[in-house]
Amino acid sequence: MISTLLYATGNVGKVFEVSRHLQPTGLEVVSPSDLGISAQIEESGTTLEENALLKARAYHELAPQHLIMADDTGLEIDALGGEPGVFVRRWKDHVHDMTDQEIIDYTLERLAGFPDEQRGAQFRTVIALIWPDGTEKLVDGILRGQISQQAAEIHIPGLPFEGLFYVPEWGYLLGETRIMDHDQKKNFLSHRERAVEKVVTFLQ
Repeated sequence: MISTLLYATGNVGKVFEVSRHLQPTGLEVVSPSDLGISAQIEESGTTLEENALLKARAYHELAPQHLIMADDTGLEIDALGGEPGVFVRRWKDHVHDMTDQEIIDYTLERLAGFPDEQRGAQFRTVIALIWPDGTEKLVDGILRGQISQQAAEIHIPGLPFEGLFYVPEWGYLLGETRIMDHDQKKNFLSHRERAVEKVVTFLQ
């Protein structure tokens, strides 16, 4: 009987968020640092699925007795054929890292002249699960929205699209929901949370 899930991330906030959603499964969620594991995994895949599996398989090798969970997230803009996808940080030339502001400016530049109805986009998170016996499972979570004509004054370091990504079904920018308290936010599930909810359903 598996009692522990190793979430392959160094982001404490993500571990806390996922732990809360996985409570119904009874699994204890731990991070690599909780187990004294340190690894640098090169995300060399060209799809979210490939990157999530790369991370999950690497940690499966390091901690084979645990259920492993790894994820990858990308933004897919309809009018740009799904760009930037997995290449958010290295979107412009796939080589050099861009700053948050450079990403915001480049997004608005690429979509200049597009009316609101042609600015559709989606955040997509893919989660890979690997059991101790090597069984693998992929699920994804999608949040549809649109890219605003200009960026709002919302800046969350490392998350450049928070002030650009508007979700019509909510009536809020994604960044506006980040600063809500839990009772307010529980009605606004992010792409990652939607993927985790699928994991909960599957595990139960």
